[in-house]
Amino acid sequence: MIITTLNIISCSDVSKSYCEEILNYSYTENDTLTENNISLARKCSEKYHKRPEYLQKISQIYYSNAISEYSSEHLITATKELFTSLEYINEYFSKIETVKSFDYQFRGEIYERLADIYKDINSLKPASELYDKALADYESSGNIEKALNTLIKTGKLYQYNHIPNIAMIYFEIAEEYEDIPLNIHRKIIDNKIITLYELNDYKNADSLFRNHFNIKIQDYDFHSAIGTKYFYERNYKDALPHLIYSFENGNQQEKLSASEKLAETYYNLKDHENEMFYIQHQAKNNSIEIRRTPLKLDLEKLFDTNISIINNQKIKDSNNYNIAVLIVFAAAIAIVILLYLHNRKKYQEKIRNAEKTINDNHEKIQNKDKIIDNISKKIEDLESSKANVKFEDAYVSFSESNIYRKIKSHMEGRVILIKNIQENSKLALSNNDIITLVKTFNKHFPNSISCLKNDYESLTSSDTKFIILSFMNLNDIEIAVLLGLTYSASNKRSKKIKDIFNIKSDLSDFIIQYTKSKF
Repeated sequence: MIITTLNIISCSDVSKSYCEEILNYSYTENDTLTENNISLARKCSEKYHKRPEYLQKISQIYYSNAISEYSSEHLITATKELFTSLEYINEYFSKIETVKSFDYQFRGEIYERLADIYKDINSLKPASELYDKALADYESSGNIEKALNTLIKTGKLYQYNHIPNIAMIYFEIAEEYEDIPLNIHRKIIDNKIITLYELNDYKNADSLFRNHFNIKIQDYDFHSAIGTKYFYERNYKDALPHLIYSFENGNQQEKLSASEKLAETYYNLKDHENEMFYIQHQAKNNSIEIRRTPLKLDLEKLFDTNISIINNQKIKDSNNYNIAVLIVFAAAIAIVILLYLHNRKKYQEKIRNAEKTINDNHEKIQNKDKIIDNISKKIEDLESSKANVKFEDAYVSFSESNIYRKIKSHMEGRVILIKNIQENSKLALSNNDIITLVKTFNKHFPNSISCLKNDYESLTSSDTKFIILSFMNLNDIEIAVLLGLTYSASNKRSKKIKDIFNIKSDLSDFIIQYTKSKF
């Protein structure tokens, strides 16, 4: 065995028999290959690249190795190996005709493990994107339980970062699944209660709380929800034992969230010794975060470097199309920037000429204030015009996004009547499509949803989905089809939202003007 291994390592090539052994390796085994064997496994995939099963096995080897090194000391190494594993499995996908449910689930596990790493360092953007990728693969594999757990993880990620309106979207999407296991359904409700209190929606939170907490099973989510309820009701004495349980039984992020509430609770109970203990915990945790900054930056750089691997799809033509779209989009942005800089330069030149004329011509000195006022007015007009251009650019960019075009293509050339809504149920958006739509809208119009939530507190996350589709100039019938609603339900929601906004005009026009005003 030793002689054979030395012979293999000493050769520049690898034997087919060794590569056949690679195929017999199972990533579920406890033992892993050595670094030299991984190097040889890579050669196997290069030598026999026409056989996709090698790519699949090499991906499993890297994944298994990464899991065995999943510790703070080897986090960079483990992350690199997970990205390598992802690269091989994506290449495997591109070479096979039919992708099996197991393949989707395996790739989903890679995405989820990577997302867990970025969640642990509190890197929101990479973690959320990777969880979304995992969710899509779990849905494709038909593993609803993993999909639900991923939705809960993503919702909690936004919850920890104090973005409850986005967190609620994920919990509500999870709740819309059919045949949800009881233990997972309880987690969804627990986290919805916490999020509703953080959104200051006490009425719905209390209603959900009363209907839910007649159970005997008590775990972390249970205590966290009850502790949050009493905390927001300023019932600090009753909140205390539940918050302590959450602190003692939570992970690092959960401990931090509980410690914030505990410090305030003890302050109000005038127990300054314990208040200081939890303040020190927060200070220590923040100190750890600061010390981890170089590691965090390295991991985020890894994410940026591997973004093409993350977004790799099965069909190469799709990749080429996406790249082409990005190039065109980048070129468009570059042109806009150049035009803006060119116009700005010309404008500044005009101002300099005006100032020179004022200084050189004594007869115009008396009119200097008037000229300056005119220039100021022109600057204000230019800024106002620039703001409108920015909104228009954002709207155009939004309408060129993949999800926007996908939704519009669903409706293109179709005549959908009230009586045949159910016949078009296949056009309903998937949960992943809805998540993508909300994130894309927030990306292009970052202030709109948060302002709506502040201005109209009774709006729910389900209303948000409806509003975004209405912003796309879709009517109630089309929205009913896309959200899998009846026409009656869609029409009632439209009327409800109009009542909240106190308008009788077209909902789409109102949303567009509102978004423009908050841009």
